[in-house]
Amino acid sequence: MQRIMEVTSVDISLVKTKPPQILIVAHGTVPTSGWKTPELSPWFYVRPPDDGIQDFDFVAEEPGGIVLEVITTVVAETTIPRDPADYWGPGQPLRGVRIHARGNAKEALLDTSDKAMQAVALFGGDATPWPWLLPGRSSDCGLTGKSLRVYHSGDILTLDYRPDRANIELSPTTERIVRVWFG
Repeated sequence: MQRIMEVTSVDISLVKTKPPQILIVAHGTVPTSGWKTPELSPWFYVRPPDDGIQDFDFVAEEPGGIVLEVITTVVAETTIPRDPADYWGPGQPLRGVRIHARGNAKEALLDTSDKAMQAVALFGGDATPWPWLLPGRSSDCGLTGKSLRVYHSGDILTLDYRPDRANIELSPTTERIVRVWFG
């Protein structure tokens, strides 16, 4: 495994659990075809960093044999099962993440505003089901300026990457939001 060529974008968000978990999605590029198993490899610290930002290396398996000399996009996603408010220890919150590639590094700060935390509490608590969002329909109603795809867990999805699309995954039994992601 080695670092990819370049990080192009990083998104960090909270996942609906009690306590909330942290979802990180990073996009990057590699110089040839055939790269496999992209992942985010966390840095481990002797003591928490002063800036409160967790660093990751964006790595993938380099191809062997014949490859196409074409810049290719890769995506890595990880969920951290840790409360962001006590990430580094009691009372020491996570402020964001920094993803490193060979050519650059990008940061994303975690939104811990009251509004974001209320949304997590709503989705994780006794939220009202969302029957007006019809699974299987793609609409351009926009969620923060993005087109919207709503589906049930386990549904078959296209694997096309669209940075202008928000995806909302619903539980097939409760119709509650399980996950929100972009791409």
